[in-house]
Amino acid sequence: MDIYVISLIVIFIMMLILHWQKKVFWSLLFADVFLFMTLIESLNFINQINIENDFFSMAILLGFYVLIPLLVIIGSIFLVRNTRIMYLKEGRSLVAKLSAGFGLNIFVILGVLLFMLQFDLFSKNIYLAIIVESFLLIDVFFVSLFICYLIYSVINQMLPYKKHVDYIIVLGAGIRSEEVTPLLKSRLDKGLMYLKDNPQVKFVVSGGKGPDEPVSEAFAMAKYLRSQNIPDNQIIIEDQSTTTYENMKYSKIKIDDDWSDEKRKPNVLFTTNNYHVLRSMTYADMAKLKAHGAGAPTSYYFLPSALLREYAAVLVQNKIKIILIMLLIISFVIIVSWPF
Repeated sequence: MDIYVISLIVIFIMMLILHWQKKVFWSLLFADVFLFMTLIESLNFINQINIENDFFSMAILLGFYVLIPLLVIIGSIFLVRNTRIMYLKEGRSLVAKLSAGFGLNIFVILGVLLFMLQFDLFSKNIYLAIIVESFLLIDVFFVSLFICYLIYSVINQMLPYKKHVDYIIVLGAGIRSEEVTPLLKSRLDKGLMYLKDNPQVKFVVSGGKGPDEPVSEAFAMAKYLRSQNIPDNQIIIEDQSTTTYENMKYSKIKIDDDWSDEKRKPNVLFTTNNYHVLRSMTYADMAKLKAHGAGAPTSYYFLPSALLREYAAVLVQNKIKIILIMLLIISFVIIVSWPF
C-alpha cells in the first residue's frame, strides 16, 4: 500500500480517536491535515488523467476545475448577501458582519492566487514573495479549518444520542423577564424531546443571574419546565454560573452530588443551540464532564455568522496553539523559498 494512503488512514484514525475523547481542537487539526492531503492526492490523480475520448475523465476535470470554483464563488456571494439579511432581521452588529467578512476573504484568496500566477514574485523580490505566500497559506489554513469545523458541526448534529439519558443539562441564555426567550425555549424543548424515551431523566437548568436580568436564567428555565408538567424532583437548579465553562463545571458538581449508583457513571446530555454545541463540548472537556451535545435549531440566516463567531471563539480559546501553527507555516515558507 502507498505510504501516502497509509498516512491518510493513520490521520483519519487519530481524528476519530480525538473526537471520541472530545478533544475538539486537536480533532479539527487532524481533520484539516486530512482534508489538505486528500486535496493534494486528488490533484495528483487529476493531473494524470488522460482525457482523450473519455467523457468520464472530462467530467471529472470539469467538476474539479470549473464546478468547485464556481460553487466557492456562489457560496462567497451568499455569505456577503447574508449580512444584509442579518441587518434587516437582527440589526447592525459585529456578528452580522462576520459572514460578509468571510465571504470577501474568499475573494481575497482567489485574488492573491491569480496575482501569484500572473507575476513571478521570486525573480523580483524574494521577501515580498515570502510575505505573500505566508499570508496566503495562513489564510487558507484558517478557511480550511473553518470548513472542517462546519463539517464537524453538521456530522455531530446528525449523530443522535441513543443511549439511556440520566441527566440533561440545559445551558442558559439571556432573559429579559421571568419568562424564557424563544432561543432559551428552543434549548429546553430540545431537552424535552428526550423525555419520551427517558421518563425519569433529571434536568439540570444551568445559568446565573446577570446584572440586567430580573431573575436567574435557571429560575426562568425551571418555571418553564414546571409549566410542561416536569415535577420538581426531576429539576436540579444550578444558578451560579456566568459562562459556558461554569455551566459545565457547576452542573457536574450538581450531578456528582445527586448521582448514587456506584456501579456506573451517569449518561449526560447537554442542550444548547446547534451552532454552540461544538464549542460547548470543549468546555465540557475542560470541566472533566463526559457529555454529548444536542443542538436546537437556529434561523438559517443567523447560522453562518453564529458559526463563524463560535469558530473565532475556539481559535481564541486555543490562541497559543494557533500562534505556534502560524509560526510553523511561516518557517516552512522561508525554508522552501530561500535560495540556500
